[in-house]
Amino acid sequence: MTTNENEGQCALVTGASAGIGQELARILAANRFNLVLLARSRDKLQALANELSAAHGVRTTIVPADLSEPGAAQAVFHAVRDAGTQIDLLVNNAGLLMEGRFNALDLDKQLQLLQVNIVAMTAMTHLFLAPMLERKRGRILNVASIASFMPVPNLAVYAASKAYVRSFGDALFQELSGSGITVTTLCPGVTDTGMVQGTDLGSVPSVMIMDPKSVALEGYRACMAGKPVHIAGLANELAMQWIKYQPSWLVRAVGSVLSKGRDR
Repeated sequence: MTTNENEGQCALVTGASAGIGQELARILAANRFNLVLLARSRDKLQALANELSAAHGVRTTIVPADLSEPGAAQAVFHAVRDAGTQIDLLVNNAGLLMEGRFNALDLDKQLQLLQVNIVAMTAMTHLFLAPMLERKRGRILNVASIASFMPVPNLAVYAASKAYVRSFGDALFQELSGSGITVTTLCPGVTDTGMVQGTDLGSVPSVMIMDPKSVALEGYRACMAGKPVHIAGLANELAMQWIKYQPSWLVRAVGSVLSKGRDR
């Protein structure tokens, strides 16, 4: 079901070429948002832009960019601003995941992960929030993970980066109360995307594995409702609620189990 209340509004989606980001773009287009699509792959972005314009008659713009490069967020903001495009909804979905023992993983690649998951996300939020505050209207949707609720061995840097995303979003939601801008943090669990293909998900109950379309739809609805934090999937939500009341040693044990799978 589509709605016309978003007619003329524009959403910027990072990591839009696949997975949850791609599905969010499709849902936004179906709900009459014009789109700015950002990812590294120009060809994939163009194919998606063509698909959405043809299916829904929305205006789509592609911005091929690598957010792991310092200054990329600033370049994106200036390009969008110079084009005269107003962003009403910012979706910070782009993210990197690396699995393995911290000391065994390449340091430069781990720093690249932090650049995308934390630095670029923070910069995009800061830059696009300013004009929203001037208009006293806007929405921000940040994609974190259920890994943000616990330490996860072999995903140490990734889980820590998502804990930052969740804490950051929660704080901003409170800071911006009454401003007309909402910040929603989406926390998916193990999701059937390119990140999990070829990995061992046997230790994760099948009821906790979601498809990206379902995750994206839950995220969109939570964002439009102005919800501060949303855990995708009832099983995931119940599990995270249970974790809140457990001793730290048990939380660490749960994190060890989850480290055998992947999320997002």
